[in-house]
Amino acid sequence: MMALGFLVAALRMRLHDLTRPVWHPIDWLLRTANRTNGFITAVVGAQAIYIVDDGGLAALVAEVWEPCGGATVALYGLSRWLRRVRGIELAGPEREGASE
Repeated sequence: MMALGFLVAALRMRLHDLTRPVWHPIDWLLRTANRTNGFITAVVGAQAIYIVDDGGLAALVAEVWEPCGGATVALYGLSRWLRRVRGIELAGPEREGASE
């Protein structure tokens, strides 16, 4: 039974080593609010362009704006959760007169 535990631990370590490079671009994206907000804007904007191209601007305004709002809320929540899980804290705004 102890050998099975060592085998599971070794597999978990190898899996962690394999997935580590995948997290580098995600961590880079989550380190600043501007990058995260830009990514969310690009994804939702692409979705809106697809909807407008498919059904026209009237479809976006009248019928199908909910998926864009839902995607925005979901991506924002996912980014906040990933920051917490990955231990990424955003720096607060710097004050100009505070260092004097």
